Amino acid sequence: MTISSGTLVLDGQELSLEELVEVGRDPSISISIQPSNWPKIEQCRALVEKWADEEQVIYGVNTSCGGLVNYLLPKGNDREFQRNLIRSVSTNVGAFLPDELVRTTMIARVNSLCRGYSGIKPENLKIYLEMINRGVVPCIPEQGSLGSSGDLGPLGCIACVAIGEWKAHYQGKLMDGAAAMAAAGIPLMKLNAKEGLSMINGTSCMAAIASSNVFEAGLAIKQSDALAALSIETLLGRANPFDLRVHRQKYHPGQYATAYNLSKLLEGSDLVLDEQEVSENLQELLKKNNNIQAADIPVEDAYSLRCTPQLIGPCRDGLQFARDIVNREINSSNDNPLIFTEYDTFIHNGHFQGQYLSLAMDNIATVMTTVSVISDRRVDRFMDASHSVGLPPFLVANDTGLRMGFMPGQFMTSSVVAENRTLCLPASVQSIPSTADFQDVVSFGLIAGRKARKVIRNTNYVLAFELMCGAQAADIRGAHRLGPASRALYEATRETVPYLDYDTVIIDYLEEIARRLRQGEFLERVEQVVGPLMMNDTSGGSEELAKAA
Repeated sequence: MTISSGTLVLDGQELSLEELVEVGRDPSISISIQPSNWPKIEQCRALVEKWADEEQVIYGVNTSCGGLVNYLLPKGNDREFQRNLIRSVSTNVGAFLPDELVRTTMIARVNSLCRGYSGIKPENLKIYLEMINRGVVPCIPEQGSLGSSGDLGPLGCIACVAIGEWKAHYQGKLMDGAAAMAAAGIPLMKLNAKEGLSMINGTSCMAAIASSNVFEAGLAIKQSDALAALSIETLLGRANPFDLRVHRQKYHPGQYATAYNLSKLLEGSDLVLDEQEVSENLQELLKKNNNIQAADIPVEDAYSLRCTPQLIGPCRDGLQFARDIVNREINSSNDNPLIFTEYDTFIHNGHFQGQYLSLAMDNIATVMTTVSVISDRRVDRFMDASHSVGLPPFLVANDTGLRMGFMPGQFMTSSVVAENRTLCLPASVQSIPSTADFQDVVSFGLIAGRKARKVIRNTNYVLAFELMCGAQAADIRGAHRLGPASRALYEATRETVPYLDYDTVIIDYLEEIARRLRQGEFLERVEQVVGPLMMNDTSGGSEELAKAA
């Protein structure tokens, strides 16, 4: 699926999370549904109405929901019940989700509904599209979702605005739902049997947050490779551990991709040491004196430098696991029951359950915490003169002692890493039975997604400070000795923060660098020099194929 002429056409099958994130962030891109999907949507609705007239007992059509599932509803109650359903589940609390995540949620929901298995009326699905395209953004409080019968509360807030209730943002103003819909010139939805349930009984909100998380985590991991290369250079590390001949002997796609990237990023550097030369120099030292003695430079680097592929590689593979799950989820029918026009039947099911997404987001939290831990360990090597191979303590090259230099910046990274570790407590295993034990196993997928989102943001702060340290060390060593990739990274950093030969408040510098990391600006600058960095190896460990990729 591609975005053409400012429009993304949804078919329920081929939406990628990258496209979903892009259109969610850009309100200028309009959304439409593939014309060939409409007949199935119409046929699906016709079946629901036929069964409702016949009073076939179907969940959410002529029964109540949740813990009241055993209550049967005679014909004529459908409109009132569907309105009561979406009102009653809208119980979330807390700060509102950012508008871009709400828009992403709505697009994900339309992509699911347009598959033609949910039973919504075509005219109501068109109203949903108009809400997206005309900029009516319902307010969704971020806390309170179980993630078991899908995102009932978050999606309920959207549905309530569609019938003229609750609150929405429109053209930068907060207003009640009816006023927002009227201002945008959109008619209100009139819900009948199953339609309210179809709108709320799915995983679209947690899938939207998960899509954003995977996208941002991918940028952070790629950029962490570039930062690692700069740190390896300015700490006088070695490139030999990233030799692809080594990584073919313990092949994991993420590990191999990290080694491949580092090999590219370190090319042309005058700062990295050659393992063989160091060994030969140490050999001469050993031969000169038969006594046990300490060398100025060790024969190999610390783990935070040398083991980068083995540490970041699993993070890459973990991210790929999450990416696959999210891509499948956003292209699924994830409500209950499903209507099969091809078999003239309905089937009750549990597709609304968010456990896949919850586990994936818990995994993302662990992945990104690992990235932050490794970055913080490299920061520590910059701070400690006994580990930085000749750099001054805390990168203070003048007035040491009178100036504190970069010492206090590590206070922040240590605190943020500790916070990340606390956020790694998995949400996916915290099930608390609810709804008179009807929803007796719940996923807490939205909690997992929100936690992972916070961990990603925190990790970018740690990476931002490491980047400041690397640029400072480059000036002390001689930035002209950097390889082309690190030179581009250094120059991009210097656009935000100067060489600091004085003590100052660095908060604004950190915030701006973190913002640029989230936008992928540093990755773009580096890739202009060395070409695209690899996310995961797809070549099976063949160096020649990897280069071609």
